[in-house]
Amino acid sequence: MAACAEYHACVMTCTRQHTSLPVASDATCSGLQILAGLAKDASTAKLVNVLPSDTPQDAYKVVAEKAAPHVPDTIRPYMDRKTVKRVVMTVPYNAKPFSNRGYIREALKEKGVEVEKDDLTITVKAVRNAMDVIVPGPMAVMSWIESEVSNAIDRGLTELTWTTPSGFSVTQRLMKPEIKLVELQLLGRCQIKVSTGASDKVDKAHHKNATAPNLIHSLDASLLHLSALRFDAPISLIHDSVLCRATDMPVLSDIVRETYMHLFAEHEYLTTFARQIGAETDPPMCNTLDPASVINSTYFFC
Repeated sequence: MAACAEYHACVMTCTRQHTSLPVASDATCSGLQILAGLAKDASTAKLVNVLPSDTPQDAYKVVAEKAAPHVPDTIRPYMDRKTVKRVVMTVPYNAKPFSNRGYIREALKEKGVEVEKDDLTITVKAVRNAMDVIVPGPMAVMSWIESEVSNAIDRGLTELTWTTPSGFSVTQRLMKPEIKLVELQLLGRCQIKVSTGASDKVDKAHHKNATAPNLIHSLDASLLHLSALRFDAPISLIHDSVLCRATDMPVLSDIVRETYMHLFAEHEYLTTFARQIGAETDPPMCNTLDPASVINSTYFFC
């Protein structure tokens, strides 16, 4: 009804020259877009529409096609973008093979396919190996972050801190929980562990798993924060999606692309991050991407 009212006013009676109906523009796999900028990886950037193209690119489809020859014969006919999409979306946020299994099992179940345990293991491995080939920069960056976070904790750091391009200071403090053992006598004797608070011991494993996702989210937030500051019109933000009036979207789209360019063309933020956490090795850089090219990308946010 709201859309009909807007159409009637703006198109049929022409009583208004603009619409207040919001439209959304979403990033193409924002995790990979951010990691492509960090690693300056052109091959990944092209697949997630950071680089300009005549038609929208589809990283999910490319990964599915690369993995398909290496999955069991019973799975191969069902290897499409939908089967691998959630894995490709979440690996940049450090999703591990266990959760990958659940996503692929669910996707195949929706197609009416029940997958055997061993076949599922092979399929997950094939998809992750395909990502190593298709998006090498992001995979190398995540591996480097895990290694350097491990080194930082081993040196005695109890928390990690970094400052985002928008000036926000991130403090990541993850401690092991204090555990209390509780015995129950309901439906048979059992024991459960209950957290009673944080201990004074650093949770190294949690830091290793959390840093890449938190870094990506902090840069995602910077991209939209800096974009919103330049946009003088009604706006709403949801993670990697921007909403505004339809008549304002061309302006907002330009601002988002320009902001991405400034974030990654004028700075090597991964080097800055390495310095802030005291990294012992240089970050892996492909140096094949000119982030300024995003200015001409129609489908960066679409």
